[in-house]
Amino acid sequence: MAKTPAKPETLGIAELAATLAEAHDLSKARAKAILDGVRDHIVESLLAGNRVNLFGLGTFEVRATKEKMGRNPKTGEKIQIPAGRKVVFKGAKGLKDQL
Repeated sequence: MAKTPAKPETLGIAELAATLAEAHDLSKARAKAILDGVRDHIVESLLAGNRVNLFGLGTFEVRATKEKMGRNPKTGEKIQIPAGRKVVFKGAKGLKDQL
């Protein structure tokens, strides 16, 4: 039986803030406040229907989803999944080329 590969390390806001603080001579609290502000502004922009492009990283946008039929995996019963909206991220070409 083949082993599944180990999960990659996950970086959260705290780890990103620590790295940002170290790289730019900021306090960790200030770096966290900056990251929180960027995150909040991205969310506000998406809720307003705007696309958010982070040069070199990619683009976030909200897309509509269609109503569809699904199946309850526990009972096998068919269920109607309503239309909705979802956030989609598309990586920038430069990022894709580095992978």
